[in-house]
Amino acid sequence: MTSATPDALELLLLVQEKDNQILAFQHQIKQLPERNQIELRRGEQEELQQRINSNQSELHENERTQKRLEDEVAILEDRISGQQNKLYGGEVKAIKELQALEADIEGLKERQTLVEDQIIEVMELNEPVIEQMQALDNAHTGIETDIATLQESLSQAEQTLDDLIRSSKIERQNLTEDVPNQLLESYETIRKQPGRVGIAPLAGMTCRGCHLDLPAVEVDRIKKLPNDSLVNCEECGCILVR
Repeated sequence: MTSATPDALELLLLVQEKDNQILAFQHQIKQLPERNQIELRRGEQEELQQRINSNQSELHENERTQKRLEDEVAILEDRISGQQNKLYGGEVKAIKELQALEADIEGLKERQTLVEDQIIEVMELNEPVIEQMQALDNAHTGIETDIATLQESLSQAEQTLDDLIRSSKIERQNLTEDVPNQLLESYETIRKQPGRVGIAPLAGMTCRGCHLDLPAVEVDRIKKLPNDSLVNCEECGCILVR
């Protein structure tokens, strides 16, 4: 028979307090506010990155358009230069051919002016995009800084709670040294069951583990048992401290 002396039961109640402390600290680690804040900031960072990617795509498209127009201007300049060389080089003497060259040069210059205006328009389109990109990059950097700060704070908080858990486990180990092995095993078996309390006082007719009243006949039977008898609540199964 498992020995459950009053002194051993009182120690077991203290063991349970340490177990509850450890569970509470472990729950606190999972619920640290920094953890949720980091997730929120990472969500903001992801959304911000999508906007940055969108702006980069727009900027790159505008840059490709600008490059295409600049290449066209370079081609037009070469053609104008070539036609001017023909016009003033003395090789062409016929009036009609000279007039055709002048007309071609004029048309090329008009096209060049039109393309250069388009380049200016593209550059003007890029200005607000570039400004927004800078603002987005700054915001992105700010979020990275916030996340780094939160992660440092989270690490410190976790370390503090881990230290408390280790301390509680040491204290628990010290308490269990004077608790009979069979009694401790019985307590741990009960406590492992979901929603169960391992040990609780019997206050009058009420089990403090499940807060239910035991039948008067059962309470009377318990009172007649030897002081070192192991008694379990017939409602929840926890070890009762009389």
